[in-house]
Amino acid sequence: MGEQRVAQRESTDSEKGYKNWKPELVKSMDILDVDPDLVWQKFGTFGRYQILNLAMVSAPSLIYSALMMCIVNEKFAQKYTVLDRCTVQNIDSGQNHTCLELIGNATRFDYGKNTQDYTITTQFNLVCEQSDVRDYGSSAFLFGAMFGATVLSYFSDKLGRRKSFLLSFSLSVLVNVLTALSPYHIVFLGLRFVAGFGMGGNLSIGYILMSEVVAPKMREFTPLLATFFWVFGYMLAGVARLYINSWRWIYFTCTASGVLSVLVYFKYFPESLHWQVSNKKKKAVTLHIQRATRINKMQINVQDCITEPNSEDASTGTQTETGVNCCTICSKPKILFLFLLSAFLMVVMNLTYWALSLFSTDLSEHKMTGFFLSGIIEIPSAILAVVLLKLLQRRTISCAMFLLTALSLAIAVILPSYLDGESKKAVTLAFPLLAKMFNSIVWSVLPLAMGEMIPTVIRNSFSGWVCFLGDLGSVVAPFLEHLNVYGANTTSILIAVLTGICALGVMTMPETKGKTLGGGLDSFDEGPFLKKISRTFSGKKLEDPMTKEEPLLNGSSRTEAA
Repeated sequence: MGEQRVAQRESTDSEKGYKNWKPELVKSMDILDVDPDLVWQKFGTFGRYQILNLAMVSAPSLIYSALMMCIVNEKFAQKYTVLDRCTVQNIDSGQNHTCLELIGNATRFDYGKNTQDYTITTQFNLVCEQSDVRDYGSSAFLFGAMFGATVLSYFSDKLGRRKSFLLSFSLSVLVNVLTALSPYHIVFLGLRFVAGFGMGGNLSIGYILMSEVVAPKMREFTPLLATFFWVFGYMLAGVARLYINSWRWIYFTCTASGVLSVLVYFKYFPESLHWQVSNKKKKAVTLHIQRATRINKMQINVQDCITEPNSEDASTGTQTETGVNCCTICSKPKILFLFLLSAFLMVVMNLTYWALSLFSTDLSEHKMTGFFLSGIIEIPSAILAVVLLKLLQRRTISCAMFLLTALSLAIAVILPSYLDGESKKAVTLAFPLLAKMFNSIVWSVLPLAMGEMIPTVIRNSFSGWVCFLGDLGSVVAPFLEHLNVYGANTTSILIAVLTGICALGVMTMPETKGKTLGGGLDSFDEGPFLKKISRTFSGKKLEDPMTKEEPLLNGSSRTEAA
């Protein structure tokens, strides 16, 4: 009878082992040799803890997209009448000056049925000679994002992902609330810059965390959840414009979700297990696994997740884990090449995305039709991206999508000249939307691949500097329409050429599908292009990275698995 009770108790403990997990199951000296990817795989591809973390990482993009797309709606309220229309002649120079030049904001305008605070345009009289200033709101936000991505990503490698993520998120939420209270346009622009600083850093850190908080097999699904939040914010900006008259209340509406969730993030948002292992946080690693065990409601054998320490990495541990910064990237030619290539790809991706998004209101006679279609098209893009990620390699998808983007824009430029009427309108609407869809797929694939190819110790610093340079495309995008003075389709032709070049460049990057995230610099894979150059100059035959034997996550090799 006693033996039956003991057996029953052991059975119960086995089923509810997550409540009885003890750090002593793993030797304290071995816990820092744990492979985070193996840990997440043991907890399951769709473990509850991993899904919750992924949702928390992706959610702030809702605010980013909503506050960016609010600016697009400024194009809707440009009808006005100048009440103080006059011209004054300077007797000495003989030049004529308008009232606006002489007395600035003292000039009065009649906006008809629109109230004074209906939009930023009417609030601050961004009309007449100041009409070009409307685009500064977008550029100020994106210009701030450039610096935020660099500075906060650097600190995320030094201080941890959690601290930097929470700092950037809290800063952006607070400043966005203050932005809605701006009394002057110059104050509005300054606050937009600071808000962009916070959101840019948050988005950059978020891209990296998407790779670090889930199992390798789950990474292919991360674009779907991230796109859901992004498109939700995109749509929120459009719906808010339709039903809310004041731009100030639109800002409050778009920021409300962030205000409500700040305390939740401070309480529940975790540190990256990859960062904790790389920075030898022994106690934090133990507690992190224990927390994941409790939330996932399953017990894993952590001993199975221990990997043999690399002797070379151990001998150079000080260099790889404490001496990594911008100089590290610049001092290593192979890393520098991929850094410059990644930055160029990001410039073109940003330029394409924001050009197609910010000018989506010009796709149709009904401005909101083009706006909403441009946002909704990203949902099927994300679904298709997940399917492609399961079937194809990262490089193949990225190359194909760049080529299809260029082709779609080329057709949008050439074909309408041979059509008229409804056919012309249909082509003018459909092919820019297709270009947006293909560009969105690239956004689902390439940032994921960039996060996977860079070692943990420099991953966020690398990503931050890439985002810094890449955001140049975002800053320039609002002003691309000025290029059309050289021809109606100059902007589309330029983007088509650049995306074609990107299709070639992306094929020189290393393939990362199915690989675990590297920890130290010794695990860096430079890709087939640089390997071929090394082979040419050294005269040595190197193994093809796509066919060489690689360890699987279960410890066996690909050759053995076959």
